[in-house]
Amino acid sequence: MKNLVSVLSMFLVFGLTAFQCEREKNCCVPPICSEKNTLTGTWQLEYYENRSNGEKEYNPESDRQGVVYTFTDNNKEGKIEGHTAVNTISGSYKLSDGCTLEITAFGGTKVGEPGWSNKAWLSASEKYFYQITGTRLRIGTFSGSTQMVFQLVK
Repeated sequence: MKNLVSVLSMFLVFGLTAFQCEREKNCCVPPICSEKNTLTGTWQLEYYENRSNGEKEYNPESDRQGVVYTFTDNNKEGKIEGHTAVNTISGSYKLSDGCTLEITAFGGTKVGEPGWSNKAWLSASEKYFYQITGTRLRIGTFSGSTQMVFQLVK
């Protein structure tokens, strides 16, 4: 009797899940995380975006040069060069499944960084996701609530 109840319960749960997918066409298909599997290009940081409420934080010191990163890769690993508001940076990274970005090295000059651009420093101890849609690149940590949103410069 216990086996019959267990089997019926499993069918009930499976059946409810299947009907849910029929109502929501895209629920059973994972979203596309990026249009392309490369970060290659020069990207300027436009704002930080809170992933839960969409609130944007723009550069309060827009008269500074801002944050610009140039990524060059072969769809698996690559190099980063560029600048923040006051520092030049360089580094390297790996791309892997699920639009995962792993920073293998990141550094630069050590002039005191203003708060807004200081948040753009990438860390080798974090795993990041990336998403490219059109001319926008989003980068954020899997555990964080904020993502960086870049605009393609060239």
